[in-house]
Amino acid sequence: MILFGMLLLAFLYMSPVTPATSVAATDETTVVSEEETSENQGDPDAMVDEALRQLQSGEVPPMQGILKIREVAEKYPGNVKANFTLGMLSMQTGQYAKAVGRFETVIEQQPENADAWYLLTKSQLNIGDTINAKQSFEKTLTLVNEETGNEYKKELPELE
Repeated sequence: MILFGMLLLAFLYMSPVTPATSVAATDETTVVSEEETSENQGDPDAMVDEALRQLQSGEVPPMQGILKIREVAEKYPGNVKANFTLGMLSMQTGQYAKAVGRFETVIEQQPENADAWYLLTKSQLNIGDTINAKQSFEKTLTLVNEETGNEYKKELPELE
């Protein structure tokens, strides 16, 4: 649980934060106005942001927040933010095969996403797919600067 919390905080730190503007507080719960809910209905990224905000604030239990993000990914299968988030969460829980699928979906939409390539590499290594991990790592290195590439090489010396 602590590991999940740390990973979630790391993700939230790296994610852009969109403050909720029309939130009204009641005695013990927070109620989101109908206007904000309807605004988010057509914007999958906003729906993911809202689920992450609810997770961070503790409004919903972790699994409920994850299910909300998964619903976005099911409704919008090519959504980068939902798939990237679910890929990271899959890695946190040791579900590396699922993470591979999520990062592959991100890469289909954004082939130049260096973070997705790097996390795909790490996920592939964790399932023992070193051949594809080496190919993914080579692609990662073409997308990052030399300094970042050197750091990645230190983290994954088995791919050199």
